[in-house]
Amino acid sequence: MHLKEVDANLLVILDALLVDASVTRAAERLGRSASAISHALAKLREIFADELFVRAGQRLVPTAKAQELAPTVHVILAGMESLLRPAKPFDPRDAERDFAMTASEVGDLILVQPLRRRLEASAPSVRVGWMPGQGEETIDALRQGRCHFAIDIEAMPLPAPDIRVLKLYDDRLATVARSGHRLSERKPDARTFAASDHIAVSALPTIELLDRELAKLKVACFVSAQVPSVLAGLLLTLNSDALLTLPTSLASILEKQFALARVKLPIDSVSFPVRLLWHSSYDRDECHNWVRDEIAALARESRRAA
Repeated sequence: MHLKEVDANLLVILDALLVDASVTRAAERLGRSASAISHALAKLREIFADELFVRAGQRLVPTAKAQELAPTVHVILAGMESLLRPAKPFDPRDAERDFAMTASEVGDLILVQPLRRRLEASAPSVRVGWMPGQGEETIDALRQGRCHFAIDIEAMPLPAPDIRVLKLYDDRLATVARSGHRLSERKPDARTFAASDHIAVSALPTIELLDRELAKLKVACFVSAQVPSVLAGLLLTLNSDALLTLPTSLASILEKQFALARVKLPIDSVSFPVRLLWHSSYDRDECHNWVRDEIAALARESRRAA
């Protein structure tokens, strides 16, 4: 006998017989005829190769096999009822989830850290952790479920329609320098700007985006230092004449905290999208959907405040 050959209704009848110890009362409880209950009992005896119940006067007394089955039957039916019961409306205050998000330092500072503070107030048991990832690594992590969200500022091409994309906002490039830098006093021409020392942050595409526009003027940035992080680039900028190009959303924060000077770009404003990525398998996950909405709301608020 295979599971696919067993009617779940037989377990319902077995449970009723265990509770009522009577074919008649079990029939009344389930709204069935007594003959239907008797027929089901005969089928159950065949399945389990046991009498299951023996008559003692007006009562049915369960055999040792039936008594052994009783706890398991109760658990199975409770699980089925829970599965079929309408789900209660999602309440973030009751949710308990752990999500992983991959983002650059920019995404972490601009969105992930504020998101954590936001969740502490509205959903204290929903946590968002950071994990490294870039390019195809990020796509693979989303597909494998190692990562649940990704903040993309590289506008990476999407390899397949199973990756969902939500544009959060358009950011722009901004170049900063130490206070008193000579290029902060007046707008430099393209050749002077490009020939200055530039710091490239390996995790950000800012120099590539700059060079794409400067190429129209037949110049390119002179990169004097390649650093692994924004923090390393910031320290180098503060202690040299090198220029650091960042997304405006982050540059605006660092300008105030470290008294940096803004250098006007000799080209038209360079913009790029900041996007949220996730895998389509989470489209109907209520908690995931709620966190996505919180990220989008946070992005809108940060743009209004900028």
